Amino acid sequence: MEHQKISVLYFLNRFPLPSETFVIDQICGLMDRGIDISIISLIKGDYDNMHEKVVEYGLDKKTVYLSEQTSHKFFSRIFSLGTSLFNPKIIALLNFFKYGSVARNLLLPLVEKKKEKKSYDFIIAHFGTAGVTAMKIIDANVLEGKLIPVFHGADISKKKNLETYQADYQLLFKKSFALFPISELWKNKLIELGAEDNKILVNRMGIDVDKFDFKNSSQKEDKIFRIVSVARMVEKKGIDDAIQAMSLLKKSTEIRFKYDLVGGGPLLDTLKEQANKLGLTDIIKFHGVQTHSGVKKLLGEADIFLLPSKIASDGDMEGIPVSLMESMSSGIVTLSTFHSGIPELIEHEVQGFLVPENSPSKIAEQLKRIVEGEYKLSEIRLNALDKVQGEFNQKNAYDQMYNFMNENLKKSTPCITKIK
Repeated sequence: MEHQKISVLYFLNRFPLPSETFVIDQICGLMDRGIDISIISLIKGDYDNMHEKVVEYGLDKKTVYLSEQTSHKFFSRIFSLGTSLFNPKIIALLNFFKYGSVARNLLLPLVEKKKEKKSYDFIIAHFGTAGVTAMKIIDANVLEGKLIPVFHGADISKKKNLETYQADYQLLFKKSFALFPISELWKNKLIELGAEDNKILVNRMGIDVDKFDFKNSSQKEDKIFRIVSVARMVEKKGIDDAIQAMSLLKKSTEIRFKYDLVGGGPLLDTLKEQANKLGLTDIIKFHGVQTHSGVKKLLGEADIFLLPSKIASDGDMEGIPVSLMESMSSGIVTLSTFHSGIPELIEHEVQGFLVPENSPSKIAEQLKRIVEGEYKLSEIRLNALDKVQGEFNQKNAYDQMYNFMNENLKKSTPCITKIK
């Protein structure tokens, strides 16, 4: 296949974010393949806990921000527009009767003012909600390009999103050039919601397996089993179930263990209080948000990676957590749940372990069986590595994406079945 120069605009809700390294990695992977990348972000992201690649690849210099602040966004956008508010072309884009929310929220005039150029070969929007905004801006003729929304989980599982965007999603499915869910589960959900099967390509959020040192051993001098969770402290991550499980495990085994929790989020203080009430301050350590290198250090000391994901009360669900793939590629035994697309990555007692959602007792029971030596963990670690190096290898996912864009550069309807 003759490769052609391709221009791609990433249209994102917020960039960069420590919890969305998969977006950063994907952008860099396409840049490595020669694709010309630009980025528009509705809100400026977290530069205090910035991924090293943002600087290495100069992504901050490629990004146009429509709001510099997370609070007072409207006033921030008014300030950004400045004297251009008197430009007749900008004034025309403030017509919210014609353009709706993208005009009312000042997104249309800001894109018009700040964009590097109008036309791109492809416009990739991570999360369906960003895809809807991009679609409306394209409809207003402010941007041009073949739109590809990427669906991860909350965008098509959260009740509020499904209710708020029900009509918009029907238009998005129709007007998008292609749809990229990250799992077979979400592909089926898109079809259930009304998307056409022949426009859908499952594109995994994989990892760079070469950047992880695989260890098929857990021999340690202190003989303490180290369990770790790296997660945003929100309901769907199930960390409250994990903490409850630690209390049960402490009562049921004489094996010494520690539990390291990495991440911040709205439930952090509540979870700390839960751990204190259960008398687990000697077992659990909260590390807060860590840099990529800080997380890697903690994973290097871990025996078990625990992520007991569950459906949140608002319907929010996972995709397939990258953190599980990273652990499997490092030789850390993973324990998760039968949730969302996770069983597409882990088969119970083959590449790791799965228990039902919302079940601290099952988590504790499974941990007890692992730490007390019931399994041949060396086989499970090798199976896990094989799984990630194949289907969830970042390189393969980026090659698939690049080949798709190269194959479909001049096409008006997508060619899905021929792309491997």
